[in-house]
Amino acid sequence: MTKKYDRVYPPLVERLLAEEEQKKGRDSVKAVKAKLHQVYGAYTQDNAHKKAAKLLDEMENILPDDLLLGAASKLLSLHASTKERLPYYTDFYDFILEHTGPLESILDIGCGYNPFSIPLMPTSNLKTYYAYDIDTKTAEFINRFFTILGLPPMAQCADLAVHIPKDTADIAFMCKLLPVLESQAPGSGFKLAQGLNVRNLLITYPLKSLGGREKGMARNYAAAFEKAMAEGELGKFTLASQKQIGQEILYYLRID
Repeated sequence: MTKKYDRVYPPLVERLLAEEEQKKGRDSVKAVKAKLHQVYGAYTQDNAHKKAAKLLDEMENILPDDLLLGAASKLLSLHASTKERLPYYTDFYDFILEHTGPLESILDIGCGYNPFSIPLMPTSNLKTYYAYDIDTKTAEFINRFFTILGLPPMAQCADLAVHIPKDTADIAFMCKLLPVLESQAPGSGFKLAQGLNVRNLLITYPLKSLGGREKGMARNYAAAFEKAMAEGELGKFTLASQKQIGQEILYYLRID
């Protein structure tokens, strides 16, 4: 495995290798590298961690909210997914808070750099933010960030295709996560959502590829989501609202 993937949660890499080694006539390492690029490498900029570490060093000496907001925006721009969402974060959180009211706890699954958007929330009573990712360095950076904000350091790594977090929160975010999980293990994303200890759930899908192409993504993802709802794979939730914001479709679900 290349150095690029040294920071990926080891149990995830081990599972992928074990699955590939059961397939005869394939280069297991090459196949795993391809999967890791799809679920991780494609989203991470070169030197992103080095830049993030420097920004966090600076933030530890920054207290004014306006400066904190600028530093958080720079952090968000280092990850492809949050960089794409960055111009729309006000609309993103307005859509969520319109339904939930101020949040005290968030469970962010497959979070990437999204926790760095906390200073962009228009209102916040936040006390706890549970964050799960597959990048060990990202989890470390998020915990540093939480400490700066006076929040408990609750970021950790997990293989989300096989592990369902048991944390209780006001809402769970699954932002652009379902296509990633479904590419690894069909059905695992909806099983994960159904097993969460939350009454509110945000599922989002990208409407374009990282290269900016549509490739029928809106139609295909909408069909997959509607099928899951119709067949009861998200049976404990009711779809309460949906909205396109930027190049992302947001589905807000809740338990009535």
